[in-house]
Amino acid sequence: MHIWFGLWVVVAAVEALLYVFGTRALEHDRFTRYAVAACMALAIVGANVGLLTYNWIIWCAPLLLMPYRLINVARFARYRMHSARLQAVSIRTHGWVVSAQILLAAISWLLRDVPAVTVFAVLAAVQFVGVLTLLRASTRTWEHAKPSENARHYTDRELPTVSVLIPARDETESLQLCLDSLIANDYPKLEILVLDDCSINPKTPEIIRHYAHDGVRFIQGEVPPDDWVAKNFAYEQLRAEASGEVLLFCGVDTIFESRAIRAVIETLLSRHMGMLSVLPTRTVTSQRTISFLQTMRYYWELCLPRRMFKRPPVLSTCWVVYAKLLEEFGGLSAVSQSVSPEAHFAKLAVTKDAYNFILSQGELQVHSTKTLRDQFDTAVRVRYPQLHRRLELVAFTALFELFFFVGPFLGLWLSFRLPHSGAFFSLWFCCILAVEAMYYLIAVRTKLNSPVVAFLTAPFGFVADVVMLHVSMLRYEFGTVNWKGRNVCIPVMRVEPHLPKLPD
Repeated sequence: MHIWFGLWVVVAAVEALLYVFGTRALEHDRFTRYAVAACMALAIVGANVGLLTYNWIIWCAPLLLMPYRLINVARFARYRMHSARLQAVSIRTHGWVVSAQILLAAISWLLRDVPAVTVFAVLAAVQFVGVLTLLRASTRTWEHAKPSENARHYTDRELPTVSVLIPARDETESLQLCLDSLIANDYPKLEILVLDDCSINPKTPEIIRHYAHDGVRFIQGEVPPDDWVAKNFAYEQLRAEASGEVLLFCGVDTIFESRAIRAVIETLLSRHMGMLSVLPTRTVTSQRTISFLQTMRYYWELCLPRRMFKRPPVLSTCWVVYAKLLEEFGGLSAVSQSVSPEAHFAKLAVTKDAYNFILSQGELQVHSTKTLRDQFDTAVRVRYPQLHRRLELVAFTALFELFFFVGPFLGLWLSFRLPHSGAFFSLWFCCILAVEAMYYLIAVRTKLNSPVVAFLTAPFGFVADVVMLHVSMLRYEFGTVNWKGRNVCIPVMRVEPHLPKLPD
C-alpha cells in the first residue's frame, strides 16, 4: 500500500512540475510534448490502477476523477492556448482534482470499517436532504418568477420606445414566423431591426427585405473580429442602430403573442426594473417531443439557490434592458467573448435590485421554437462556458448530478438487497418523488414534454445533461464548436491567432 501510494504521490508531483516548467519549455517542440504527455498519462493510469487493485474500497471513488487528469494532460499536449494561460489553467485543474482525489480517499479510509448498511444510510440521507433543498429552491424561483396578475396597465403615451434586435444568419422559416409575430404585436412604439449576419443562404436577406413595408429595418452585418463571439458582435451592430429607450434582444426561434411585448414592458415598468429575462414555453400547437436538452437548460437556471449568490437565472431567448443601463454596464464590448452576455448584465443589475426573471404566463406569452438539432447545438455551445471552461467544475458537476439525481433510482433497486429494505426503499422513493417533481415543474409547465413522458424520462434527462456537458467540454478543448457556421472556440477559449487556424 505504501509503495503504491508513494508512487501515486510522485506521479502527481511530476505532473505538477510538468505544468509549471514544461508548458513554456515545450511550447515549440510538439513531438517531445506529445511523447512526454503520453508517458505522463501512462504513469497516472498505472499509479491509480495500482492503488485500486491493492485496495479498491478506498480508491474506487478517487478513480472516478482520474479521467479528468488525463484530459488535463491531453490539453497540455494539444496546446491550443497561450502558454501563460495554458500553464495557469493546467495547474489549477491539477490542484483541484488531486485534492479531491485525496479527500475522497481519506473519507473512504475513515469509513473502511463502518458497516456497508450504515454507509448506504448516510448516502441516502445526504441525497434526501440535497434533493429536498433543490426542490425548495426550484419552487421558490418558480413562484418568484410569476408575472404579477395585478400589474399596472399603462397608456400608450406612458410606454417607452422599444427596439427589437434580431441577429439572423442563414435563417428562413423560423425568421418568418418570428417577424410575423412581431408585426402582429399591439405595442404602439415598436422598432424592429434584423441584422443579416453575413448569411450564405441568399434567402435570409430576401426575407428581411420582404418585411420592409411592415417597418422592419434591414441591417447588413460585418464579419466579426477574432476576439468577438459572432452573436455578440451582431448584437453590438444592432444596438448601434437602435433608437429605442428599451432594447429587446431575441433569437429568430422566438414567437411573441399579440400582447406579449406590452406585457413584458408593463412588467418592467410596474416592478421598477432595469432588465428582464423571459422563460419561454413551447407553443400549444407545436408537437411536444422528448426534450431533454432544453428542459435541462431551463432546469439549471431554476433549480439552484441563485438568489443567495446573486447569480440570477437568465436565458438568451428573450431579454430586455434599458439602453442607458446597458451602456452603464460597459455595453456589449464588455462581454465580447462570452457565450451568455445576458448573464453578465443580469448579475450586475441584480446588485442594484433592477433585474427580474419572469415566466411566460397570462398575457405575457413568449414561445420558443427550437428544433432538437438547435437544442443540441445550443447545449454544446453554452454548457462548458457556463462552468467557466474549467475541467474540475465539469467533474464535480457530473458527480453531483449522478449522485443526487440518478443515484436515488439506482438506490431504489439496491434497497431490496439491503437490510431494513423498507426504510431504504421509503427514503430513496421520497428522493425520486422530489427529483420527479423538479423535472415535472420544468418539463411540463413549460410545455416541453407531456406529463407521462416527463415522469418516465426524468433520470435520462440528467444523464443526457452529463453527456452533453462532456461533449461540450471535449469539443471546446480539442475540436470545434460551430454556431451558425462559425467556430466560436477562438474567442471563447482565447485560442491564439498565431497558432494554426481552426477550421471555420
